[in-house]
Amino acid sequence: MIEPYRLENLPLETPDDDLRWAAYVDVFSNAFLESRATDEGLEFFREHARADSATLGMVTAEGPGLDGRQPIAGFAWADISVNCGKGPVPAMVINLVAVRSTHRRRGLARAMMEHHLEAGRSKGHALAVLTASEATIYGRFGFGIANRYESWEIDVRRFQMRPDVEVAAGSLEILTPETALPIFERILGDYVAMHRGAYTPQAMHATAASGRWRQDEGGPDRRLRYLVHFDDASRADGFAIFRHGGWPEEDPNPTAALAVCATTLSVERALWQGLASFDLIRQLNARDVPLGNPLPNSLVDSRAVSRKGTQDGVWLRILDLPKAVSQRRFDFDGAAVVKVVDPMGFCDGIWEISASDGDAKAVPSDRSPGVMLGVDTLARLWHGDVTALELAKAGIVHGDQVAGFSHLFATVDAPANLVHF
Repeated sequence: MIEPYRLENLPLETPDDDLRWAAYVDVFSNAFLESRATDEGLEFFREHARADSATLGMVTAEGPGLDGRQPIAGFAWADISVNCGKGPVPAMVINLVAVRSTHRRRGLARAMMEHHLEAGRSKGHALAVLTASEATIYGRFGFGIANRYESWEIDVRRFQMRPDVEVAAGSLEILTPETALPIFERILGDYVAMHRGAYTPQAMHATAASGRWRQDEGGPDRRLRYLVHFDDASRADGFAIFRHGGWPEEDPNPTAALAVCATTLSVERALWQGLASFDLIRQLNARDVPLGNPLPNSLVDSRAVSRKGTQDGVWLRILDLPKAVSQRRFDFDGAAVVKVVDPMGFCDGIWEISASDGDAKAVPSDRSPGVMLGVDTLARLWHGDVTALELAKAGIVHGDQVAGFSHLFATVDAPANLVHF
């Protein structure tokens, strides 16, 4: 890296009173035009980073207006797990990427991305993930949308389960976030183990789920509550996190359903039914419902659920194709010779991918490829959110063997994930 820029890390053991903490966090606050962090906000940032054993990368510089050498770009990442169909496997999650507006278009983001992706791969991670703030930035670094979400508005006056649909027996109770936190951690862990495309939470998710801190309020989240389902043996087997939105002058009086998480669909239905039965509430707003959720079809009137939009959730990047293929469950047998274009070099080349009885391998090949695509496009197929045939129609998958390749990467179930980064 050319002076005045240097690629460095902010060590986690840096003393709390070191001014670099505030300068580092302000890189991200400035990039998103947010207020500078309070002392309490800085303390939560340090707590989360240390609990996750995060790597706090940065680019520092000296120059006019800077008080000595200061961070002017930042890149924070940590270890998590993702279920690729065989149960959770390690991955790297990128939480924060930002460059000061006065230092953009100088290759700093690319330098940080290349450096830290290589560090993640060297650590043994085959995949990297992030949640993108902008849709046009991360494709050039090899990331592709791996799962999407729907936003719902539910008219609770029209909410009624079909009589032939199972709703779990048991009981429902409202708990405070502090009381429910162990339930949140246990059941979400079970959910991740069961669902392709699900990610383990980080320390920041536990803090938010406990109500200790809400970023946009700069303090505790006192509106946050839990609706918990207990089975006939009094064991919690599902929860819904919700927050009432206040009392506007006119109906509807909305309640935000932030997450509904259960080990079975019948328990999930019981939780939705419980949320819809609250007194005085006319509408439920659910923002991050995994695409393909079956609730609308479980209702007598499916139009009680109005779909208000679809947004992307987690973006994925393949760092080691043979290892990633071995970690992914393949629901269908088959084989394909694929040319993957990866400008960063991690997966670039021609590969033969073959699957049998759920397991697969990818080996370099000198055969003529039947399919050609970019590594960012391959990432979009990883959890089964879309098929190769759909992307071929979009013009970004090519070749005369796309149909077989599409079948090879198709999944029986759509990805289901409740954690964003």
